[in-house]
Amino acid sequence: MSDIAPLVSQQAHRRAARLVSTLLVLTAVSIYPFLSFTLPEIAPFLPAYGTAVILLEGITAYLLLSQFATRRNVFPGFVAAAYLSLIPLVIVQLLVFPGVFTPTGLLNAGPQSAVWIWVFWHGLFPALMLLACFAERFIKTKQVNYTDLKFWLFGFVLAPLCLSLSLALFATWGSHLLPELIASNSYQQLLHSPYALLVWGLNAFALYVMLMRARLENVLYIWLSVALLASLIDVSLTLFAGARFSLGWYAARISSSVSSMVLLGALLWEVNRLYISTQRANEQLYQQSVRDTLTGLFNRRYLESQLAVQIDHAKRYNEPLCLLVLDVDHFKAFNDRYGHVMGDQCLIEVAKQLQQTLHRPADFVARFGGEEFVVVLPYTNAEGGFSVAEQLRLHIQQARLEYQGQVLSVTASIGLAVLQHDEDSAQSLLIAADKALYQAKAAGRNCVKAANEPAVS
Repeated sequence: MSDIAPLVSQQAHRRAARLVSTLLVLTAVSIYPFLSFTLPEIAPFLPAYGTAVILLEGITAYLLLSQFATRRNVFPGFVAAAYLSLIPLVIVQLLVFPGVFTPTGLLNAGPQSAVWIWVFWHGLFPALMLLACFAERFIKTKQVNYTDLKFWLFGFVLAPLCLSLSLALFATWGSHLLPELIASNSYQQLLHSPYALLVWGLNAFALYVMLMRARLENVLYIWLSVALLASLIDVSLTLFAGARFSLGWYAARISSSVSSMVLLGALLWEVNRLYISTQRANEQLYQQSVRDTLTGLFNRRYLESQLAVQIDHAKRYNEPLCLLVLDVDHFKAFNDRYGHVMGDQCLIEVAKQLQQTLHRPADFVARFGGEEFVVVLPYTNAEGGFSVAEQLRLHIQQARLEYQGQVLSVTASIGLAVLQHDEDSAQSLLIAADKALYQAKAAGRNCVKAANEPAVS
């Protein structure tokens, strides 16, 4: 994951965020008349929901902390703290919720413990989101110093965990000190309490602030806006559902899960995008390292490494291998007469003819240097090598170049050598083919000569 915080949003991100937001709002509106409809109590639902939220929040926080450690920008760190803060609250709520593990909950919880944990949970998350926005705006340090990075990381992890655990345990063991918000699974007291308005207002205000920042078309702000929208819908559905295990109550938990997963989905989207772009960049770098910049053929470095591999393979499996060394005839005179630009065009055209003539996947051609090229033909004996060399020579001879109204052509001399399994190495094979090339030049050029073989012209 690289620099998601300042990354300019692609249209795909914005469209996806709008789609998710629209589905959330339409779903909430469509079920609004039926929120209080009572549904059966599904025993595995809460443990499954809580486990999903814990995993989603934990992975999201980890990715955000990784972003902070990489860029040293405080905003992802504060957002990670907001997500981490939910984990102790969710865990303790599962333990104390009536009916999950015991009829009255664990940890000696009171009847108000679970609902107060819900209040702390849905109030703390938007509050920490607001803190993240204000911290990014008012903390003057754009980047944390490397020497202080470890302390910031500990702070972003330990502070929210300790704070939320303290609130969860206070709601568990100190619920008798807190006002009553629920009676007989009914949320009517919560709905008419000032705490409901406070929680709803915090979520609405945090959503507004994040939407203002999302106008910067930043991926992180956009998806945090969606997460806060889902959290606001969660609060609204819970409050107006009227009671536990109603349609609105179940729908609110699903909306809460969406709030947990949307940012993680965006982060993974960016991780995948970065992985693909990195792979492409690596492939481009590799191609640049093994390709000749002028002709696009493989370069000498690639030739030397791959020729050794091909020779080892041919020797191991007793396969034939043929090597051609090709040189453009009178290229220096051509270059001097028509200029370097035309000389480059000549080499590009020769490279084009070489590539178009070779059809087998195993064959490859490389620019050895200057006007000299090397063709490697695995699984090819001397007869097959002669046939390919003749095709190459004829195609180069037939190629035409235009220069100031003139039609120009060039020819090439080719030296051929076949691998002697008991003797040859890459270097000795190149030397043998190079000697054959000089024989071809001595024989008048525009011909093929083989090492220790009669000429073919």
